[in-house]
Amino acid sequence: MAGSFRTGGLASGLDTNNIVDSLVSLERRSVDLVKAQQDGYRAQMSAIGTLVSRLQSLNTAAQGLTTGGVLGVGQVGTSTGFTATPTSAATAGRYSVLVENMATAAKARSAAFTDAFQPVRGGTLSLGVNGTNYDITIADGASLTDVAKAINDSDAPVGAALLTTNGQTFLSLTRQDTGFTVGQPAASALTITETSTGALGQPLGLTITQAAENASVVVDGLRFERSNNTLTDVLPGTTLNLSRETTTAEDLVLTNNAETTKSNLQKFVDAYNDLTKEVRKHLNVAPGSDRSRTLSGDGSLRSLQSSLQNLITSQANPSSSVRTLADVGIKTQADGTLSIDSTKLSKAIGSDAAAVNALFANATTGLGAATKTLEKSYNDTATGLFTARKQGLERSVKNADTQIQSLELRIEAYKDRLISQFAAMEQIVGGFKSISSFLTLQEQKKES
Repeated sequence: MAGSFRTGGLASGLDTNNIVDSLVSLERRSVDLVKAQQDGYRAQMSAIGTLVSRLQSLNTAAQGLTTGGVLGVGQVGTSTGFTATPTSAATAGRYSVLVENMATAAKARSAAFTDAFQPVRGGTLSLGVNGTNYDITIADGASLTDVAKAINDSDAPVGAALLTTNGQTFLSLTRQDTGFTVGQPAASALTITETSTGALGQPLGLTITQAAENASVVVDGLRFERSNNTLTDVLPGTTLNLSRETTTAEDLVLTNNAETTKSNLQKFVDAYNDLTKEVRKHLNVAPGSDRSRTLSGDGSLRSLQSSLQNLITSQANPSSSVRTLADVGIKTQADGTLSIDSTKLSKAIGSDAAAVNALFANATTGLGAATKTLEKSYNDTATGLFTARKQGLERSVKNADTQIQSLELRIEAYKDRLISQFAAMEQIVGGFKSISSFLTLQEQKKES
């Protein structure tokens, strides 16, 4: 009946089409109500998704301070032989550093050629790097340019370039990495074997022109040998970038830096504030707002707010003078967000720097462990409170879809029924009009 022909009141003179549409529109209000509820469910799901993300960010910030440390360490003064890049895992102190030798890369050079296009005798060029051989096939009569390209296109960790001077061109090879494997001979950094099988052109005649050297640095009287000039494993948490050889030792002074420490803590504070603001947005709904699109009545949100307050007031390092976040100057503001008091933070660092790190790093009571537990209780894919809440909303959305489909079928049937009823009425009215016209015509005949 969905495609029923609608006469529109031809017999009765009534606008039956409009009457049917109006009655159907009234009936459709039930569908609109369910759709509005469904939109509310989706808005709540989106809100939970945002809260899940905010919780993850808070945990990420806390774990970063747990593993990397809270304390910021900086270098005091400058040096000529090196630069130091300390991380939050570095330890404040004074060190004596002498750069005995800089790491250099092995180099080789060919015999002289007249130009870049002079033919090269064919064969196999074998480049050995730290005991691994890379064989490169050279076509008989290939140009010097072709050979350079073949080397660069191979897997060999060696760069090839053509250098021209005084009317002569040379193929220059440089190993990509400096130094050689500690404990192995320096010659193992780059070895060259040429096997000529062709008859055209000139052999390459490659020879080592610069042997590889390792970096050698003496720190507090202890010598360290490394294959490159970036030393990440000599001083804990500090990278030494060697820049030149020195004849006398230089002092490296690392001190705890309050500004860097504050910057590290600010990452946790910002993540906490973002989460707190999101929670308060749903708990403190403005009058007149559509509450169905918020989490204002969700008990898990009240629970999260309480857990966050407990998190920042807990004794994360109870056996120290720096026990809580408040002891490093982190305080709660009127709107529930956090801020950092720089003066109090500096005082805490001067009092017990190690305890500042322990606020997050303490394995049992630290904020890293506590934040991880909190995030898991809400976001765990099996038992998390937000996970369960989202799954419930997803079921509500699906149930609403089923309800809407059922209502649409009922409304369509109702519309078809109205059309049929009005069509029947039109037929009856039309019949009465035909009888009336016939009787009137008979009466007129009698009178005439």
